Amino acid sequence: MTEKRIAQKRIEWPVALFLIINPLATLILMPIYFYFYGFEWDIALFALIFAAATNLSITAGYHRLFSHKSYDAHPVAKALFLLIGASGFQGSALKWGSDHRRHHSHIDSEKDPYNINEGFWYAHMGWLFFKDSVDQKIQAPDLEKDWMVKFQHDYYLPLSILMGFGLPTLIGWMMGSPLGGFVIGGGLRIALTQQSTFFVNSLCHTLGKQTYSKEISARDSWFVAVLTHGEGYHNFHHKFQIDYRNGIKWYHWDPTKWVIKTLNLVGLATKLRQISNVEILKARLQAEASEMKKHGFAEDQLAAMREKIIEAQNKMKKLREDYEQFKRDAVRKREELKDAYDLKLAEIKRDLEVAHLEFQMGMKLWQLHRKSVKF
Repeated sequence: MTEKRIAQKRIEWPVALFLIINPLATLILMPIYFYFYGFEWDIALFALIFAAATNLSITAGYHRLFSHKSYDAHPVAKALFLLIGASGFQGSALKWGSDHRRHHSHIDSEKDPYNINEGFWYAHMGWLFFKDSVDQKIQAPDLEKDWMVKFQHDYYLPLSILMGFGLPTLIGWMMGSPLGGFVIGGGLRIALTQQSTFFVNSLCHTLGKQTYSKEISARDSWFVAVLTHGEGYHNFHHKFQIDYRNGIKWYHWDPTKWVIKTLNLVGLATKLRQISNVEILKARLQAEASEMKKHGFAEDQLAAMREKIIEAQNKMKKLREDYEQFKRDAVRKREELKDAYDLKLAEIKRDLEVAHLEFQMGMKLWQLHRKSVKF
């Protein structure tokens, strides 16, 4: 940061001291714990499960639910996200969501609270030590109207202490090791889950591919996705922030997406929002085209190729919808019309196969041109 930028900031002492003291105290207390109790598998398993629950409360709750409204949640799910999320000592959902929305609105600018252009360490956690005095105001009116979010914000400190240290100490005591619960389930879990979340702001703006937009620093990284419960597909997320998924392929590591889908299946999450495949493909092709143009490809040539691919994909989408609709109609129609409907279904199916072949041919042609460019 420049001297001028530093002068505009003040140290946030409570946050700064906690970020320093908690890991240091944990490192001091761990040898004492191991000396008196040894390594206890039950404490380690509890801490691991609680850490996963903490991270998922941040990613599925603080992030995708409260910050982006990518789905609606039952009050039971919201309450769990808010309670367990408080145990991570990352601030209230209201403050977290407000900061995160500022990040999306002003990415890579001076108004971005964790601007990667200020340096890797600053984006990772340094921004938490220094706060812009003019940007402390909460900017999330919809969240302020949610009584559960507002309650957690108003009573965040006692809730975070109770859930972050009180609960693991109590469970540790029930397992015969209150110190183990406090140190491993409390301090160590908090330090590790904080660092996991911080990697999204630093590594995901440093490592990986700009798959859907070349204009922003956010990147897609499977490595960071593993570290952050699926948050590593960050370029996609910045391009399509309303989507409840970050990893859109079935093989993408995105446990947060799977948790949200599971909540949907049991009735605790509804209105899962996702971007259409057509829009996603358009963004990807546009990002690739911008790179290909730098290597001599003409805009009209690229535009014609993209148009053919998108046209074929739209055709497939429409034919799939028609096919499913005709299948439903055939069941409802009288038996004497069944043969006519079977013929129509077969015709649509043939057209769908042709459209699929056209799409594959278009994509193969695009990939042949793309391989000639070193990304």
